[in-house]
Amino acid sequence: MSSFSKLSTCAVLGLTLAGVCAAAQTDDLKALPHISTLSAFQTGVYHFYDQNQSLHKLGKKTGQTYRLISEYSKNSPKYFSYGTTRDWTVRNGVLQRPISPNSARAVSGNKINLTRRGNASGLAVQLKAYDVSEQSISSYLRLQNGKETKLSEKVSRWSKFPAGSIAYEPVITSLRTELVVPEINIFTGQKTVEGFVKAFSGKIPNCLRYEKRSGSQPYAIRFTNRKGNSGTIEIYEAKRGKVFCEVDGPKVANGTYKIQTINGTKVLALNFPQNIDRRDIGIHSSESGALDFAFIEVKKPHAQVLPGRILHANKSFTDNQYRFNKTAAESIQKALK
Repeated sequence: MSSFSKLSTCAVLGLTLAGVCAAAQTDDLKALPHISTLSAFQTGVYHFYDQNQSLHKLGKKTGQTYRLISEYSKNSPKYFSYGTTRDWTVRNGVLQRPISPNSARAVSGNKINLTRRGNASGLAVQLKAYDVSEQSISSYLRLQNGKETKLSEKVSRWSKFPAGSIAYEPVITSLRTELVVPEINIFTGQKTVEGFVKAFSGKIPNCLRYEKRSGSQPYAIRFTNRKGNSGTIEIYEAKRGKVFCEVDGPKVANGTYKIQTINGTKVLALNFPQNIDRRDIGIHSSESGALDFAFIEVKKPHAQVLPGRILHANKSFTDNQYRFNKTAAESIQKALK
């Protein structure tokens, strides 16, 4: 553990916006069902993400609860799971960093709940273990979109994991429904969701962010037929490379919207038909079913409407980031020298 700069004695939870495809396929790997999530955390779970490294390990046990110890490399986001360094959550209209759990508890289904003592929020994590001995190290060091990281570029293609190396594939579940905002520096020009709906109910559409990949299709939306707190979304293909949002052709589909309150925060929840690829509205494949796109009304630190996600409780997703045991982690560190 000497390669880590110890910054904290508690693990920190990140509610991630997950990636598109796994860094490497597990179909041809040897599964190790005898290694439980609990035993993995007892011996230490290592994570490498771009230039960031972290270690999560169970400490002293009191009753059925363990103290969760984490170590992070300098400037590393202090999350167990993260997609960017800018993830935020919203409660009672207040923009805040994700909570920092400091305890872990084994539960059914080969899972461990990571929570902050006395707080019901947190993640349930299941780790699926695979023997990666003699596998290429660099293929397991990828961004969540499958592209190489700056870290993996430093590793020779010929560098292989030694015998006894284990990679863990995490399956993550939020214990409570959360509102997640990936980026706060986005200007929508509106301070309330009602104002947002009104602003984009006329000729001016709103363009949605999308995953840039081969075959991607950006979309623009307009709000219509409002009745109370709900109504219809008209969906159009959007023109690329425009400073201002412009539709490209006739309407291609309808969806629905509903204004509701979640965690004391007003939310404009959007529902899209199945023929709209979730990746083209900013929801990655591995998140589908667990996250829905929404516009969130923030009151503090200042009033604004931000695009975000509703992360539903008890719905599993993955961040497509492998974790490793000590043997595999040490080989990665050695390959980087």
